[in-house]
Amino acid sequence: MRKIWIYLIVLILELTACATNIRDIQGQLEIHDIQGCSHTSPYLGQRVADVVGVVTHKTSNGFTMQSLTSDDQLCSSEAIFVFTKEYPQVLLADLVQVDGVVEEFTDGSPQDHNLSQTEINNARFQILYSDYQLPNPIVIDDLLGLMPTAIIDNDDMKLFDPKQDGIDFYESLESMLVEIRSGQVVAHRNIFDEISVLPSVFIAENLLSIQGALVNTQNDANPEKLMIKLPSNSDGEVNVGDWFEESIIGIMDYSYGNFKLLAFTQIDFARKETTVEPYIPTSGSLTLATYNVENLSPMDGNKKYSQIAGHIVDHLHSPDVLVLNEISDNSGSIDDGVVKADKTIMKLLEAIHKAGGPEYSYSDTPPDNNQDGGLEGGNIRTVLLFRNDKGITLDQSRSLSNKVTANNGTLLLNDNPFLIGNQSTAFYGTRKPRVWLLSQNNKQFIVVGVHLSSQGANTPDWGNLQPPQKPEETKRINQAQLIFDQLREIYMKNPQLPIFIMGDMNDQPWSTTISVLSQDIFFNTAEIEKHEERYSYIFEGNAQELDYILINKNLADDVIQARFIHVNSFKDLAESISDHDPVIIDFDMSH
Repeated sequence: MRKIWIYLIVLILELTACATNIRDIQGQLEIHDIQGCSHTSPYLGQRVADVVGVVTHKTSNGFTMQSLTSDDQLCSSEAIFVFTKEYPQVLLADLVQVDGVVEEFTDGSPQDHNLSQTEINNARFQILYSDYQLPNPIVIDDLLGLMPTAIIDNDDMKLFDPKQDGIDFYESLESMLVEIRSGQVVAHRNIFDEISVLPSVFIAENLLSIQGALVNTQNDANPEKLMIKLPSNSDGEVNVGDWFEESIIGIMDYSYGNFKLLAFTQIDFARKETTVEPYIPTSGSLTLATYNVENLSPMDGNKKYSQIAGHIVDHLHSPDVLVLNEISDNSGSIDDGVVKADKTIMKLLEAIHKAGGPEYSYSDTPPDNNQDGGLEGGNIRTVLLFRNDKGITLDQSRSLSNKVTANNGTLLLNDNPFLIGNQSTAFYGTRKPRVWLLSQNNKQFIVVGVHLSSQGANTPDWGNLQPPQKPEETKRINQAQLIFDQLREIYMKNPQLPIFIMGDMNDQPWSTTISVLSQDIFFNTAEIEKHEERYSYIFEGNAQELDYILINKNLADDVIQARFIHVNSFKDLAESISDHDPVIIDFDMSH
C-alpha cells in the first residue's frame, strides 16, 4: 500500500511539472504571432524556437499544427505548416514543440502570381504528448454577417481587412481546421478532384439559377464560395446543385491560385435531379444559336459527336442558323500543317442527321496554319451551319468595287463571307471574325461569328496582384472596336438589316469589351433572359456570361425570346462534353 501511495505522489509531481512546463512553453512565441495580421509573416527569415501546437494534418514532407490557445484578434491564423522535407514521425493529435526558420512558400513560378503560405522550415520538433485534444474547427456556417460576401479585395492589398476582403479573410484562416456543416455544390468536380461549394447560410444572400449555379454579377464576386479538395478515394459524379448535409472538415490550404479546404473524409452528396429547362421555339420565327464545342475534331469519339448533335436537335430544336466555335481541323491537335475542317464538320452533320435533325449546309473559312490561337496544330475556327429547308442561303449579291455597298437597301458584298481584322495586329494569334450575308425568302440578314482572345493569361482572382491583371483585355477591346467599326459601316447603309453578332466574347457583360462592341447600335439579347439564368460558363464556382448574341438596338423588340441552354455547365467533368453552354434566340423576320 505504501508503494502505491509513493507512486501516486510521484505521478502527481510529474504531472504538475509537465503542466508548469506547458505554461512556460506557451509563454514563448505563438503561432498567431508568427502568422500576424498580414499575408506574410512579420518574422519572415527569423529563427523561432519552442513554438507549440497540436498536429492536425500531415503530408509526405511535413505537418500542420494549431495553437492550444488563440489570441483576441480575428485577423491572425492560429495554425502553421511545418516543413520537414521527409515523412514526419508524428501522429494526429500529437502536441509538439518546434524550432525552425519562418519562410513563405509559393506554388508555381513568380509569373503565376500565387499567394504564399507561411511555414516553419529547417524544422526540428519534439513530441510533448500524444492523443492531445484537437482544437475545435472554425465553422463557416456561424460567420454569417462576419464573412465578406461580395468583395475579394478592394484596396489593392494595401490594407489587411478580413471584414471586407475575402482574400484577407481566408488568409486569417490559413492552415487552420475549418468546418462547413452543410451546403450546395456550385462548381462540378474537375480533373484535380476539386469542387466549389456555397455554405447553406449564404444561399439566401445570393443569385442562384434553377440548376444551382452561383451567378457572378458586377458587384458580387461571391467570395463566400469555397473550393474543396476531395479526398483521394473520392469517386462518382459531383454536379452543380448537389447537396451535402454532413459536415466537411479539413485544413484551409492554398495552391495554384485558390484557397481550398483539404477535406479529411469522404463526402456524401445528395444528388439534385437536374433538368434542362425546355426551350420551345416560336412558330415562324428565325432561330439563331451559338455553341462553343471545345476543340471538336475527328479524333473525338462518336460519343461527343452524338451528344453535341443531341443538344442541337433536342435542346435547341435544330436552329435555323448555328454559329459553332472551336471547330478543329481534320487532324485535330496533330501539328501537321492541315487546316481544312471538312471531315470535322461532316462528321457532326452526319451525327445531327442520325439524331433526327435536318440537313445543314455549312460555310468554313480555314485560317492560316497556327495563326489563330487555340491548341497548337488544332487551327480552331468559327463555322456557320444553316438550314436550306427553311429557305436560308448564302446571299449571292456581289459588290464589284468596295467590300460593302448597298443598292436600294440591298446589301452587296464582294466576298461572302469576309474576315474582319485579317491584317490587324489586334487579331494576331486570334480567331478572325467571319461575316456572312444570308437571305431567307429574299430578306437579308448578317451573321458575325466571333471568338475573341481568351482570359487564360489573367492572374488569379485570389492571387497576389489585386485587382487581377488581364493582359489580353486591351486586345479584346481593340478587337471589339474593329468589329464595331466594320459593322457600323454596314448598319449605316441599312439600319433595318438585322445584324447578329454571335459567339464567345470571353468577357463579362459589364466589361469594356462588350460596351465597345455594343456602343449605341447593338443590344445584348441576354437582357431579356431571367437574370439568374444569364450564364454560359462556370469558372471556379462563378457562373459567367461569356457567350452572346447581339442585335441592332432598333430591332430589339423583334427578339421574341433569348435563352441560355444549360446542358454542360452543371455536369461532372466525366459527363460534360464542352465547358460552355449554347445560347439561342428567336427573331421575328416578318417586319
